[in-house]
Amino acid sequence: MQIQKKIFPAIFAVFLVSCTPHHAILGTTYGWSDEGIQVLLDAKMDKLRIRHVRKNNENCVSGYQEFLEIDGQIGPDATEAVKRLLPQLHKCIDKSDGMQPNEVYLSSQGGLLSDGFEMGRLFRKHQVATRITRQQECWSSCAIAFLGGKFRNIEGTGKLMFHAPYTSSGYRSAYGGLKIDCSDRGQVSDLRKYYKSVLDEKTSDYLLTRTMSYCSSRDGWTLNADGARLLGLLN
Repeated sequence: MQIQKKIFPAIFAVFLVSCTPHHAILGTTYGWSDEGIQVLLDAKMDKLRIRHVRKNNENCVSGYQEFLEIDGQIGPDATEAVKRLLPQLHKCIDKSDGMQPNEVYLSSQGGLLSDGFEMGRLFRKHQVATRITRQQECWSSCAIAFLGGKFRNIEGTGKLMFHAPYTSSGYRSAYGGLKIDCSDRGQVSDLRKYYKSVLDEKTSDYLLTRTMSYCSSRDGWTLNADGARLLGLLN
């Protein structure tokens, strides 16, 4: 009986923890307790899902902060959604440090380069903090959009992946992948200009060289949090 009395409370405590309601950020199982979380919008559009979320934060004068979660293809739907939602986000005024940036969590295997550029410029215009949290991956045009954040951070096992911009005829190669062409100088020039607009010259030059070294629709140059921080992509 003495053994049972000692074991039962431990088992009961584990049961309580496992049953706690949980809000998982899109694209990962990581998140917070549901307590103090309000999902103001959970929209699905074709290959995109986007949420507008409110979370209690006692450091804000209002008592809460708001952020976006994006999961899926970076394309016209994603750009339009971000364009409409960013001006609606409540601004957290920190009780001690002043205005805090709104955050955008990104999880995507890419999409259209033009929309990556446009979304990144929207992030910069609205001074948002872009974030990739544990288990999230941000590839291709998503990585381009990520760089537009005024503040940028990767947590835990989050990853960025870059590859050269390409055009495709839609035909398959002998290896089963799409036949692609990475020689479009216009796209490379646009990428160079964009990198220089969001990064210092040394970092942008290195990033362009590494980006262009991967001409692939399925593979690329991958960075974890430490790698991105070492090369100056985080701040």
